[in-house]
Formats: sequence, structure tokens, C-alpha cells
Amino acid sequence: MISLEIPVEIGAPSTGMAQAVLAELNEYLTELSFSGRQHVIDLNSLPMTDSDKRELALFLGRGEVAVTLQTMGDSQVFETGYIKLQTPLRIYSADNQLIAELVEITTLPEIIKSHPEDVQASAVELKKLIDSDETGETV
Repeated sequence: MISLEIPVEIGAPSTGMAQAVLAELNEYLTELSFSGRQHVIDLNSLPMTDSDKRELALFLGRGEVAVTLQTMGDSQVFETGYIKLQTPLRIYSADNQLIAELVEITTLPEIIKSHPEDVQASAVELKKLIDSDETGETV
């Protein structure tokens, strides 16, 4: 007889929070479509178990867009199977600790947008490049 070991992970059971979050997401998505008003849900502020979060991720599925940002730590944004729902936005610290886990109901997640100061600094640097010759000296 062959003995086969199958690893089993026993986690906290689902609490129904995934369905509650889905209902809230539906309201916010409808509001976004009519008024353009954006919303953010902080999953870590809700009494969700890991099972609830996995269930929510299964319900929402994955869309076409996936972004990894390399800021303090790697942060990830995934579009769901429902356009304009970005979930979960996971933000990590430099030592790879999860700082935030958010669902954004938006046309473009805030973390992806460039800050106006960064755009201005880039314009200055690009102008310097344009004004220099091939040797790197300013013309």
C-alpha cells in the first residue's frame, strides 16, 4: 500500500464579508459610472478573514491590467474581471511588510498617477537634455 501525504491548510472560515463587499462594490461602481465619483475600500479595516479575501478575489477574477510599482517596496495593482475595479492594491514597505490592501473603484488608481512635482522635474530634466549637445555640454 502506498502512503500519500497531502498538505492541508486549515484557515479561518469565510464570514460572508466577501458578499457584503461585493454589494458595496456594486453600489460604488454604479455611482462611478453615473457621476465619476471614485471610492476606496480598505480591506484591512474590515473584519475579513484570509478565506474571505480569497473568496472575494475568486468572485472578482482578473482583468487585462496588472501593474507592479517599485517604490518603497513592490506594490501591485490588478484590474478585476469587472472593468474599473482595481483589486487588491497591495502596498508593501521596504522590508516587504504589507502596509495596505485596498480596492479602488476608479478609472485610474491614485498610486499610478504621477505627482505634479515629478512631472515638473521631468520637464526640467528633459529641457536640459534638449539644450545639451551630444557631448553632454550645455549649448
